Amino acid sequence: MNNNFAELELNTEGVMEYLMNEKSSLELNQIEFICRKVNKGYLNIFRPNLKGQIELKNLLSYAVDALTKNRTEWNGSQNRIRITQEFLDFIKQTEINIDYLEKNN
Repeated sequence: MNNNFAELELNTEGVMEYLMNEKSSLELNQIEFICRKVNKGYLNIFRPNLKGQIELKNLLSYAVDALTKNRTEWNGSQNRIRITQEFLDFIKQTEINIDYLEKNN
């Protein structure tokens, strides 16, 4: 986990517990994909929109919502929903086979 995020200076406290307890339905390859995309989207999507100490657990929550829930199921403020949509749009722009991912999640 730290290999993907060491250079971003994120608070990684509680990440493993979040993934193991709250998102135990995710497969290892799905977690790896999500982490890779959060890393790639951090500077353009998350950093400009989030202030203060940014927790990796929070970023993963945005990503999991974007990739595993319908938009109508996204919870939070309008700002959170907008950021989640921006992240999903980023995924769609950078993934060749997004249709496959959507069908198999």
